[in-house]
Amino acid sequence: MPPMQPNALSPTPRRLLTGRRIATILVLMMVLLPAVAYSLWWWQAARTVRDGLESWVADQRANGAVVEHGGLTVHGFPLTLRAELDKPHLATRGAEWQGARLVAEAAPWNPTRIALTFPGEHRLSVVQPGQPPVDILAPNGGNGDLTMRMSGTLERLALRFTGLTAQVAGQTVPVAALDIGAAQPEQQPAERGTAGLTLTLTADGLTLPDGMPANLGREVKRTELTLRVMGNPPRPEPASLSAWSRDGGTVEVDRLALDWGPLGAVLSGTLALDAQLQPQAALTAEIRGAPAVLDAVKPMMRPNEAAIARTVLAMLARPTGPNGEPVVTAPVTVQDRSLFVGPLRVAALPKLVW
Repeated sequence: MPPMQPNALSPTPRRLLTGRRIATILVLMMVLLPAVAYSLWWWQAARTVRDGLESWVADQRANGAVVEHGGLTVHGFPLTLRAELDKPHLATRGAEWQGARLVAEAAPWNPTRIALTFPGEHRLSVVQPGQPPVDILAPNGGNGDLTMRMSGTLERLALRFTGLTAQVAGQTVPVAALDIGAAQPEQQPAERGTAGLTLTLTADGLTLPDGMPANLGREVKRTELTLRVMGNPPRPEPASLSAWSRDGGTVEVDRLALDWGPLGAVLSGTLALDAQLQPQAALTAEIRGAPAVLDAVKPMMRPNEAAIARTVLAMLARPTGPNGEPVVTAPVTVQDRSLFVGPLRVAALPKLVW
């Protein structure tokens, strides 16, 4: 038998990794590992969004609200977190909101800044016992933005709707634009003198129904409201409102302004609730165009009341407006379901049922 050649039966030696191959593998790892990690992080963030929305729905239902929707989806990978709620429906005590769709978008690296859009038609209905219902229709939807804290509490909310129509007691009131804002402190106040919620509302271009006094006209150019709810904001139900009121809860009206034809009014002061949970108010008003308002309400007054009112207005007026226009500065109070301007009782107010 011929002698065996060396290494004739030994395996072929494995090819050693070259420096180029090692560099290629390292580069792939550097690219793929962050991509895989980001993908996992995005899906975890999307799951957190879904779980948070479902938890909020459960909390509202536990508090007695009706919360329904036609489906919730979370998508937008890789650069956006987008939650879409189909046919949202929320009903609480005395108010109901229904819409076509709600979309919330945020950058995955900054999920606390959320852009809101309301595609399609949305409707808000407000019903109080013994009072005509109020329906506000936004046929073109709206938009806004929301800022949340990492703790999950609201920091700031701003919403804008255009081309609205309000139905009040069977009368149609077009509204050109409506802006709504809200802000909360980082921690709920422990003291009475600290605001737990700030609300702002601005309505532009209200067109009132026919039959308005000719000297005032049908167009309300602008209405503004800024108020602060002092203490922990209560829920709109008797037990919560009563506890808040007993604890010294009030509403500070920083600005309530009305620009309606010759009438310009700015009010500020304090609102509270009496033992029957009816509004009380102590406000100060600066009124431009008071004689026009008096002429408008004169048909609803007795002759002697109109004469007294004209005398009182003349006494309160001061030439402090533009070009020396008279401006009336007077206290405005609400007590025992009656509205007073100075000593004059100008209107009876309906009972508010919570």
